[in-house]
Amino acid sequence: MLWGGICYGQPQPLRFDLSKIGLVVDGRQMCEDKGRLQDYPSKVMNEIIAARPKAIPVLTDMVTDTRVAKTNEPIICYWPEMTIGDLAFCTLNDLFTDSSGSKTTMPGAGWNEILGPANDRPAWQQLHDYVRKNGRKSLQIKWQKLWSRYKGQFFWDAKERCFKLRASS
Repeated sequence: MLWGGICYGQPQPLRFDLSKIGLVVDGRQMCEDKGRLQDYPSKVMNEIIAARPKAIPVLTDMVTDTRVAKTNEPIICYWPEMTIGDLAFCTLNDLFTDSSGSKTTMPGAGWNEILGPANDRPAWQQLHDYVRKNGRKSLQIKWQKLWSRYKGQFFWDAKERCFKLRASS
């Protein structure tokens, strides 16, 4: 009986298989060419959204993961060989981007704010150049600092499908 309490009484840590996060149509993963990851049908994204703010530290921890996401199609079109860390970073960015796809909902969390100017590079190259120069740990630390500063001030906006800062009183 003691064994049953130990096995069944412990909550399971959150885990997300980001290699399955992309657009899924008729059970097949397809690449998405624009928009935020949460705007496309995906069981994994539904799990992330259901976890609400608890998902953010899990995704932040995954930013340093260098394993290549093994998929038949790129999750984001035209993005060669995405790592789990790339997907975690993209997911974090998307979760804090409004429905227009152009405005961040967390000060300092914008793509160019974190990575620096794109200088006409595609997003994947901008991220990979940053990682080559500064390392994945640097990205993780930036997200940890942002989340530490703002974490209690966010709510999930179901209409916009993103995290938003609560209005100041």
